[in-house]
Amino acid sequence: MVRAEGKTGSRPEVPRRAYYPVLGTSLAANINADFMTVAVPLWAVMLGATPSEIGIMIGARSLLPFFLAIYGGALMDRFGTRRMMLIFTSISTALVPLYPLSPWFPALVALQMMTGLLANLYWIGAQTLIARIGRGDPHYLGMFSFASRVGSIGAPAAIGLIWDLTGHWGAFAASTVTGLALIACTVLVPRWAEFHGLAPDQHPGAADSRGWRDLMPNLRDYIDTFALLAMPAVALGISIALLRHTPQTIQASFYITYLNEIGMQATVIGALISCAEVAGAGGSLLAAPLMRRFPAHWILVVFTMLAIAMVTLTPVLGGIVVLLGVAQVFRGLSHGLLHPATFSVISRALPPQVQARGVALRTTGNRLGAVLLPVVMGFVAEAVGVKISFLVVGCALLAIVAAIGFAVSRNEAFVGPRRAD
Repeated sequence: MVRAEGKTGSRPEVPRRAYYPVLGTSLAANINADFMTVAVPLWAVMLGATPSEIGIMIGARSLLPFFLAIYGGALMDRFGTRRMMLIFTSISTALVPLYPLSPWFPALVALQMMTGLLANLYWIGAQTLIARIGRGDPHYLGMFSFASRVGSIGAPAAIGLIWDLTGHWGAFAASTVTGLALIACTVLVPRWAEFHGLAPDQHPGAADSRGWRDLMPNLRDYIDTFALLAMPAVALGISIALLRHTPQTIQASFYITYLNEIGMQATVIGALISCAEVAGAGGSLLAAPLMRRFPAHWILVVFTMLAIAMVTLTPVLGGIVVLLGVAQVFRGLSHGLLHPATFSVISRALPPQVQARGVALRTTGNRLGAVLLPVVMGFVAEAVGVKISFLVVGCALLAIVAAIGFAVSRNEAFVGPRRAD
């Protein structure tokens, strides 16, 4: 068993045979995601795609997860998280070699839609496993997030170097290998890991939930899942999760193409992204101690604003690598801290048997921003230029976070009942 001591006493024990393989899924999943994050926009630029086409292609990766993440979470609750993760990643890995064989824009959009859906469903499964075995404790969620950041520290620089040395064929071949690593990590997770913290009658696949009808999307699943937003902690966590991912979405699209346009090599771009991942790893470990000392809701609001501000400043920094690196460090620190913080706030508010749907709801919020933002920023970039689009979009996002902070300051669920004057 793994046990950690906190200020409030002993943390829940976690079986090592389950804990370490689940950390491995986080490590491998982010290496795979970062490889694709760098390779796909560079492939699009190589094919001569316009800014709006790049925005549509990047946004397409999040379109199906937006609609089907809840459906995927329900499948995992019914048929087993580990089993569905193996199916999702096997299909996704088989699709990656089709990218260099598909220089046609509509084909790339279709591939982005499919691989985006499968990768997001796999990630929902990995997060569900750690939420169940760690029972929502920010320490274990922070370690899970830390493992994902460690996987991303060298991945962007590595795939950038692979691209510079071998071109698009080598880059997508490397992405396929990371997909195979995902499959291996999932196989190593014990079958009983997902049952940790659940009563026997709550096990995935229990009772009569194995029929073909349960494989089909169900309106009741969506209604029950969206009903979770009635909980203030869940509503705040979902809102912050959506906005937390907006700097990452900008980085995955116009940040990379902007730096490429001002003459930076792919290796340098990858190294800058790695700076954020190094800082993000440290930020993941800061979540638990900060949440013991400060109100969780203010941690979410303040660090979301910091993450957005750092990517908004990109064109103001004049292409100076050192300044871009510093901004990436602060953005990465905030992004890394927010993952376990939002995860813990939502997970602790939900019972174990709906953890997958809770993670899926958070993913739906993430994907909403990831679908809309690249498309909006693409058209803004064509109207006012890529450089100005960073400032326009960034300031709009900061205004939304400020409005959420104001709403939180007036909500009794977070600040307690108001005194009568």
